[in-house]
Amino acid sequence: MRSRTRREAPSETRPSIVSLGEPMLTEPIPNDNVPIDGTHEVLNLAVTDPEVVAELRRLSAGLARQRFALDALRVGVLSIRAASGELDVRAVRDAGQQLVLELRGMLAERGSALTATMADALARYFDPATGVVTQKLERLTEDGGEIERVLRQHVGNESTLVRTLAAHVGEASPLLRMLSPEEASGVRAQIERTVAEALRAQAEQVLQQFSLDRKDSALSRLVAELTTTHAAANSNMQQQVKAVVGEFSLDRPDSALSRLVGRVEAAQKRISDEFSLDNQASALNKLTALLASLQQKQTEFATSVQAQIATLTAQRAERARGTRHGEEFEAAVGAVLTVEAQRVGDIYEATGTRTGLIKNSKVGDHVVTLGPDGSAPGSAIVFEAKQSKNVDLKGALAEIDVARKNRQAQVGVFVYSTRTAPAGIDTFTRYGESIVVSWDPEDPQLDWVLRAAYSVARALVVRERVADSDSAAAVHEIEATVRAIEKHLKRVADIKKFAETTVTAGDKIVREADKMAKELQAQIEALDEQVAALRRQETA
Repeated sequence: MRSRTRREAPSETRPSIVSLGEPMLTEPIPNDNVPIDGTHEVLNLAVTDPEVVAELRRLSAGLARQRFALDALRVGVLSIRAASGELDVRAVRDAGQQLVLELRGMLAERGSALTATMADALARYFDPATGVVTQKLERLTEDGGEIERVLRQHVGNESTLVRTLAAHVGEASPLLRMLSPEEASGVRAQIERTVAEALRAQAEQVLQQFSLDRKDSALSRLVAELTTTHAAANSNMQQQVKAVVGEFSLDRPDSALSRLVGRVEAAQKRISDEFSLDNQASALNKLTALLASLQQKQTEFATSVQAQIATLTAQRAERARGTRHGEEFEAAVGAVLTVEAQRVGDIYEATGTRTGLIKNSKVGDHVVTLGPDGSAPGSAIVFEAKQSKNVDLKGALAEIDVARKNRQAQVGVFVYSTRTAPAGIDTFTRYGESIVVSWDPEDPQLDWVLRAAYSVARALVVRERVADSDSAAAVHEIEATVRAIEKHLKRVADIKKFAETTVTAGDKIVREADKMAKELQAQIEALDEQVAALRRQETA
């Protein structure tokens, strides 16, 4: 766009807008209402932009098109001015940032210089080898230094302190002369004279109190009082002896001896009556009747107990012969697992009646799924309970492998009944990811075996889950705890065997077994705590 600015008089040619586009538009712009003075500019504009030309053509020629063109020109000028303002703000901001950078560099340089200056000044005063303070302290404390000279001046042999003390407590001082035993007017001589006079006066007073020539002396008063008391004592003694003799006489029915003899005879008669079989109300007859009643009740109780024992024995034998005993054993295992799962927040399922992943296979009686708050949520442990004499150790391991696959479990536990377990089966043994235990549901003392197997299985699942993570220390700690539990379980099993075969050392073995059971329980709790700590580390 080209522009030419000039001042024109009203009689000159009026300005026009000309389009240089494909159709040329030439038209005069009326400006009769526009004053020509110093505040206005007259422009001859050649508009070539197609869009501007098209927009101008939409308006009719004349005052409407002129006003539109002036408004458009004003909007453009204001837009350019605003854009120039934004450029100025950006330039100011860039300049400010450059100023801040230069100021930061200058401050860093000044800080480094100030640090170096302070370091030099501190070294000049406090350097251990050449510092001014160090040299001053050495001059103060060295042999012959200022401190030694000051102390020698005030504390030495010829010091002010020595002279002052010699004047007040020395050999020629008034205090020492007063304390000297050689001085007649000294303290010692005065004390000796005072004590001697006091002793003489006290001796005279004591001698006067032991003189019989004086009626008011202590000895004279004592002799008179003893004479009077002796006469009264003789009279009273005779009366008291006579009264005592009277109390020990059987001739007097009211004497103490007569009353005592009467009470003894009455007591003897009552005792004889109580131990007489002729007297139906005697204590001996009552005791005899009570013993007979107790003996009869004891006989009835023994008969009842024997009958109940026979009934229980028959029921147990019946269960042992039937298949239902295996179901009861499986249910007993499930009851213990239910309690343990609720304690640690896991999910228990009885799966013995349902098929699993393998077609038509129901292997795997119980499944425990670790809860969402555990260190391996969603992982599973399968338990296979078996009360049968036909499954040896090899068969048990094979069956638990099938159970793991069938129930999609990471760890499996095979539970033998102690009554049907093959010979040589230990109470607790681990074979990799499989655990084999021997448990008796009718012996509550052995519940810890099943609980220990549950805790060790959970730990093995967690160890497998975190084996590839950064929790190597936790994995090592879990493995060490599992090994300790296995060791304690074997020791408890050995102790149980000793207790079954040893009679003389039974008490000692029982105490050792109780001690080991407590240690085992502590290990199980520590293992559970480690597994919970891993979960807290993962969620932190």
